[in-house]
Amino acid sequence: MKINRELLTRGLVAALILMSGLALIPFLDLPQTTLGWEQFAGIYTPELVVEPELGQPGSTFTGTGSNYPANTLATVYVDGEPLGTVMTDGNGSAIFYINTNGAEVAIYNVTLEVDINASATDNFELTADGPLIPAPSDPAGPIFGLNNVIYLPLVVSN
Repeated sequence: MKINRELLTRGLVAALILMSGLALIPFLDLPQTTLGWEQFAGIYTPELVVEPELGQPGSTFTGTGSNYPANTLATVYVDGEPLGTVMTDGNGSAIFYINTNGAEVAIYNVTLEVDINASATDNFELTADGPLIPAPSDPAGPIFGLNNVIYLPLVVSN
């Protein structure tokens, strides 16, 4: 009796498909879920906290981001304008400071963004009668100037 090779191959493939279906029997009681993009949309749920919430012009505010992609360059924005970048650490956290020398009394929105899917916003308010928050003596991250004020030395000649 001669065995047809093609017939044998088809039989083995059919048996493999049947057996793989039988392997799924233990999962029959699990709830049905639909696989879609929505399941992957919230992979990162970043948070940004700017502290304190209130200060007077000249104060330095601390921004702390968490739950961002690890070891990634993040951009700091104030009212939609980029101030600079900060690197997230291995846990997806970042810290930065915003110096408000020369800034006007107002509410400022601060955003820390890695890309459009990993972005968070918080705000702080500058008031004339708020406390003056000094810059940290040993900052743990970059300090950005809100108005990019540069103080040059005064040179006087006789």
